[in-house]
Amino acid sequence: MMRSDDKRFVLKITGQIQTDYKNFVDPGDATDFNNFLVRRARLGIEATVAQYYEFRLLPDFGLGVATIQDAFLNVHYWDQLQIEAGRFKQPFSYEQLIQDRFVPTLERSLIDQLVPARDVGVMIHGQKLLGDRFDYGVSYSDGTINGNTDVNNSKDVTGRVAFRPLNSEALPPWLRLLQMGMSFNTGADFEAANPAVLKTPAGVPWFTFATGVKQGIWHYRYSPELSYFFGPFGFAGQYLFEDQGYFSAAGVPVRVPESGYYLLATLLLTGESRTTYSQAVVPGQDFDLRHPLASPGAWELVARMSRLEQSTIIFAPGAPRLADPAANSAGATEMTLGFNWYINAWVRVQFNWERAWFNQPVRLSPPTGSLSNQDSLLMRFQVIF
Repeated sequence: MMRSDDKRFVLKITGQIQTDYKNFVDPGDATDFNNFLVRRARLGIEATVAQYYEFRLLPDFGLGVATIQDAFLNVHYWDQLQIEAGRFKQPFSYEQLIQDRFVPTLERSLIDQLVPARDVGVMIHGQKLLGDRFDYGVSYSDGTINGNTDVNNSKDVTGRVAFRPLNSEALPPWLRLLQMGMSFNTGADFEAANPAVLKTPAGVPWFTFATGVKQGIWHYRYSPELSYFFGPFGFAGQYLFEDQGYFSAAGVPVRVPESGYYLLATLLLTGESRTTYSQAVVPGQDFDLRHPLASPGAWELVARMSRLEQSTIIFAPGAPRLADPAANSAGATEMTLGFNWYINAWVRVQFNWERAWFNQPVRLSPPTGSLSNQDSLLMRFQVIF
């Protein structure tokens, strides 16, 4: 990091490399293959110019594709009132707003593929209002979920508020980091179904829209959230409801209600603590191979359950049909159990076992083989700076 003597100008280089291995256990799954991959490979620039103007550029070269993840300017005179413009994470999902380098599981939950993520637009936001009890954000953006270029004139409005009503020194410490929040999003899309394929966090496809299905008509989403931290324990939960309009391949308009949730809990066995999931875990003792028992690093247990379900109207017979009921499921549930080993503040190794259940058998062995559940083993080696 470089900065001027008066701290009005700051330049910081950041980086992140995640190398994964995926093993799909079920022999009946002929769609997914065991593989190594570079999930993320990022080298970013963060800068402060003239004290009040913050800039971030974050390209990603993971999965063999070069993309711009973040590219924005934030005007930051006050914590309570800031203006941001460019490509940034939308103020919607607590889980999505966790920095990618700090997510406790290898991948986010089932509902994450439906929430607004990075988009291009402008946002007014603020933190630490009312004695650090209230945060908010409201954005006006293209509405492409996680895209770079809009394909229509319609825009989305997205907003989120978060409350910590018990964050007071007059109350016991175990009460202060209870947070409740609510997000909303609305707009109109006129483009191909996005996402066209719904997958488990491990990447197993369980629903694919028929060729020619398009998004259209007005949509809206809302998502209440709850999180809590105290010492080595952390918890987050979120519910999502979405009402999305589609046009079938025959041009018939169909409204599809979709809903889901996740519950996530973590426990740092070696006694470290965090106050948010967007925070590095710093081991009490960095791992030392010469003294592995005295210097073990930090160990963390992780458990998550999530579910996503669409109305079975997607399988309606005739012209309104959006997907093949013989090959797809209207819903899925997954459970992930994990272990994280923080060798130091910059190096982490993760192990996840994921089991997914499908409402209807999913065709994962064409042309006829189907599975009602699926198991995956996942591993990640991560370096950040």
